[in-house]
Formats: sequence, C-alpha cells, structure tokens
Amino acid sequence: MKTSIYTLLIIVTLTSTAAAQSRKDKLEVGVQATSLSLFDPDFPGDVTHAGAGGRVTYNINRSIAAEAEINFLAQKAFILRSDGHAIQAQFGVKAGKRFEKFGLFAKVRPGFLSVNRVFSLEPGPGVVINGIPTFIPKIERETFFTIDVGGVLELYPSKRTVVRFDAGDTLVRHPDRFDIVFGLPPTVQLARAAKFTNNFQFTAGVSFRLDDFPAEEGDARTSGDAREETPRYEVGVQFTSMSVEPPATACVFCATLNDDFIHTEPGFGGRFTFNLTDNIAFEGEGNYFTRDRPGFPDPAGHMFQAQFGGKVGKRFERWGLFGKARPGFVGFTKVTEVTGTRVVTLGSTSFVVPDFREGKAFYPSLDLGGVVEFYISRRWMARFDVGDTIIRYGELRTVGFVMSMPIAVRPAETHHNFQFGSGIGFRF
Repeated sequence: MKTSIYTLLIIVTLTSTAAAQSRKDKLEVGVQATSLSLFDPDFPGDVTHAGAGGRVTYNINRSIAAEAEINFLAQKAFILRSDGHAIQAQFGVKAGKRFEKFGLFAKVRPGFLSVNRVFSLEPGPGVVINGIPTFIPKIERETFFTIDVGGVLELYPSKRTVVRFDAGDTLVRHPDRFDIVFGLPPTVQLARAAKFTNNFQFTAGVSFRLDDFPAEEGDARTSGDAREETPRYEVGVQFTSMSVEPPATACVFCATLNDDFIHTEPGFGGRFTFNLTDNIAFEGEGNYFTRDRPGFPDPAGHMFQAQFGGKVGKRFERWGLFGKARPGFVGFTKVTEVTGTRVVTLGSTSFVVPDFREGKAFYPSLDLGGVVEFYISRRWMARFDVGDTIIRYGELRTVGFVMSMPIAVRPAETHHNFQFGSGIGFRF
C-alpha cells in the first residue's frame, strides 16, 4: 500500500514539474451544469437528473487534452432502484481541432456513477428456514461503471476564458438483477443479466485557463478587440431543463395521492432579442420539452413554454450580466377536464355523469432570474440563464372515483420551478 502511495506521489510530482517546464502544457479549471437522462434497463421510460460540478483539463497540445470531471446529481435516482443522490466522475481524453474563436472535439471518458441508497436483492447463503430459501435485501451505496462518448464545442471569448458545451451518450453498466419469484416455496432468481444502457447527457459550463496557448501562424488574437456598438437584434437556440414541482392531484381522496415528486424535464428552443440599449433589451423565448409524461396525474404529456419580457444589466467588453423578468405561459398537451355533466338513469336510480375531454391546457408563468452572456465576437455570443419559473395552475375539475362524487376539484395552486438554460446566439 505504501509503495503505491509513494509511486502515485512521484508521478504527480513529475507531472507537475513537466507542466511547469513546458510552455505547451496548459491547465484549465471550470464549473458546469449538467442534465443526465437515465433510461430504465428493464422497462420503457427515462428520468432526467439535473446536476452541477467541476472539471480540470490538461492540454497536452492544441489538439489533445486529458481531463477529469465530477458532477453531483441531487435528485433521487429511481431508475437505479434508489432513493438517494448520485455522484458522477469521468476521466479520459478529448481530441479535435482548435480554431481562433472556437474548437470542435470528440471525447471518450470512462468513469463511474456512485449512487446512495440503492436497493438490491441477492440469494442467501444456502440457508433454508421452514422450507423457504433465504434472500438478502440490501440498501447501500452502489457504484456503476460508465463511459462518456460524445462531442465538445468550445468558444473562446478571450485568451483565458472558455465557454464549453458537451453532448453525448453516457453508457451505464447495470449489474445482474435478482427478483423474488413467489411460489411454493418462494425463490430468488436471476431476472436480468448485467447490461449497458445508452443515456443522453448535455453539459454547459465555463472554465478559466491558467496560461495562454502559444499563438499559431494565422492567429489574429490580441489582448482584446475594442468593443463596437452592440448589434440591435439577436437570434439564438438553447438547451433547457426545468425541475417541475407538480400541483396536487385532483381526486376525491387527495390526502394520499398528492404528487410531490419533483421531476426534471429536458427541452430545447429558440430566442429573439431586441437590444434597446447596451443595458436594456426586450425578448421572447419558446421551449419544447421532449418527454411525454403519462396521463396520470394531470397535467401530463409534453410541456411547452413561451416567455416574453425584458432584461436589464451591464454589458462589458467580453461579457454581460443581467437580471430578467418575463411573463408568459407553460402548457401541457394532456390535461383531462370536465366540460359538463349529464344525468344517466339505470332502472329507478339516476346518476350524474361528467362529460370530459383530454386536450391542451395553458397556465400563466413568470420567469425571474439572471443571465450571463459571453461575447465570442461582434456577431456570436454564448448565454447562460438561471432562474425561477413560477407557474400558476388554475382550478382543475376532473373525473372522480366514486359514483356519489363524480367530479373532483383541485383548487388553483402556484409552484416555483428551477430552470437552467444555455445556448448560442447570432447578433445582427
């Protein structure tokens, strides 16, 4: 053990010395937000987890880099048979081409996903009690092997600042799964052998270079271009994720069916901005969320969103900081609503029966938060949004569960929902 520690210390010391002596060895440290959509290894469906983390990159040269990344995913990972939180770590390389204002890379990074409070079931140690074989249920931290494969887009607002977008497939290896087979006697049997699943992951962040890359022939980069007048119009695309706190379920016995599980929904959209001045802008944004949630509880289906409002702040040479307030609406494609009632007579007994429909519903929303912008050039920019999307769910009347109370009513509710967005814009 001591020999391994001493060897590791020697490697770290030699690497640090080489990095200090070589002008081309560059170090980057950064922070990021991430969205990981985990697909169930046994059944159709997926759950998205939002997280945050950090990254260290060691640039071997302008085309190849080694890096390590760690993310904390705060939501409970139900797909992994867990009610705990997860920590993700990836270690590997990226390789590609770095241009004056941007870079394109491919990445391959093995790693792990460490999840707290994972439930598993294993056969017992051959002990039989009253003719029934024993089994061992466990709830403990479990580590899943992962491989992150994908692409990286980097934008360079300045010599030391890097804006980065990652998109790819995070493969997760799920171990053997054992289930109880009820019979006489009950047994524990292998239900599924170990397998990999494909899981989409998107990450956006900002990092800082501890040193500059040596200029290559043809590079026109200087210490900073004088900022010209801000273009009036911007169009952009973005990836977004909203952690949705759903309203209570409309039902007769609501005390046991309130859905307080916060679920994160990934989406994408576009934005148009009119810069009235350097400090004030008006804009409209629309997003479509990709997951089709099941029809119970309401609201369900695909989410969609539109916000219209202003942002106010300060624009500097390479970046800008703003506050935003944007009213709008959030909609759902599957909401069941009662449209009326009618009386149905069976023999001598009459019942009030609701007429209902399933369709789209729109709820007022207000997007409050902050915006950080990075100006890659006069025409191109990157943008990060963080805020609270407040949704006002109106009263919902839907079908009840007993004949004597055919209509269930949920009163109006207001919920706060954390939302993060990142994207690229073109200014003209």
